[in-house]
Amino acid sequence: MKNARLPIQRLARLAATWPLLAAAAIFCISTAQPAMAADVPPNPLDKPGWILDRNDEFNGSLDSSLWITNYFESRTPEWRSRARYGFRDNALVLRIDNDQPTYYSDNPMKVSSIQTGQRTDLHKNDRYDHSIPTIMKYTPQYGYFEIRAKSGVRNGLHTAFWTAGRQDNWSQRGEIDIMEHAGVHGPSRFNYSLHKWSDPNLPEVNNQVSVGFDMTTEWHIYALEWTPTQIKMYVDNVLKSTINASPAYGAVFLLGIYENAGWTGTLDPNDPRPKEFIVDYFRSYRKADTPIVSGATYKIRNVATGRYLDSDSNGRVIVTGASSYDDQDWVVTQQPSGSWTIRNARTGRYYLDTDGTNNAVIWNTGEVIADSLWTLESASGGFRLNNDNPNRAYMYATSAGELKWNTGSTDSSTVWAFERK
Repeated sequence: MKNARLPIQRLARLAATWPLLAAAAIFCISTAQPAMAADVPPNPLDKPGWILDRNDEFNGSLDSSLWITNYFESRTPEWRSRARYGFRDNALVLRIDNDQPTYYSDNPMKVSSIQTGQRTDLHKNDRYDHSIPTIMKYTPQYGYFEIRAKSGVRNGLHTAFWTAGRQDNWSQRGEIDIMEHAGVHGPSRFNYSLHKWSDPNLPEVNNQVSVGFDMTTEWHIYALEWTPTQIKMYVDNVLKSTINASPAYGAVFLLGIYENAGWTGTLDPNDPRPKEFIVDYFRSYRKADTPIVSGATYKIRNVATGRYLDSDSNGRVIVTGASSYDDQDWVVTQQPSGSWTIRNARTGRYYLDTDGTNNAVIWNTGEVIADSLWTLESASGGFRLNNDNPNRAYMYATSAGELKWNTGSTDSSTVWAFERK
């Protein structure tokens, strides 16, 4: 989060191997206070102009297909990275408890956080404890992202709804602090910022948003609209701030509460715990006019060469002139993770898949794994297809008609137009 912040790490999970703590996480939460007149009610699930992509209403459990409950685990022992959390009145309660371990052994920060993806050295690489698997459960690029929340912080604490670039390469590290509320700023003001880190295409922007209400006692709605050119911050459906820049890659989303992060003032040792960040829901939307329809069939044309994606024998995929054969028909389907599969319509030929030999893109025999999952990134004239394998990036066509994957180049050979059948 902020540059001045001491190292903090990933979301924590209440694992099945820790059943007593899991029970305590749910049962030690105090009774909810009644709603106040100033509380803003939840938005309807339907949003005009948008299509609901993913959501978690936090009705007594976490969606395990969406959330990881360890905070940047590779930077600290796993048991230190686990979130303390429970549920109250169909809302998620992230907590800082008296007996909670510090995130590191050598500084006082504590954190309870959940996130939608993980990998070793995600976000920062200033500390390393152990390697972890790359798991990107949900890392959308562009859309409308909304929570309804109450931030119970005082000095020495902060809560945050924020993103970290998914970091398929080292430049994909831009951070959006959608709502970062620190007790040191008072109950009615929060940070809305864009941090470039190692992204050469982003500016460093630090804003504060004043809201005119007490964020610690009232429920309110905080949202990000993310487009290819802007990021916009909304409070209770009202636009509050616009930044004219945008990360050009998918992002991990995080919800967290932090104590003694190093920039939030002095913690009162007599201030009773648990400290809480209460979130009613998380919702993610995509534009209703998105041109790619999940489950539809397309011909896919390379913008640079004008040639079409075509399945050949023995797993080979090429680009060639247009034809009416089903070799050039592809069924494009969005998976629960947000990534897409691209399956050839011809019987016996399956998903576009990256191969380790000669950087080839092939069709496989039916496996849906990282190698055969793709993120669709908007580009001038079409989309770039970014492979979910963390060591592989964009699909491109060569002038000789070969189909390849690269490690990050974004020239015109990586742009594909989808022509619906």
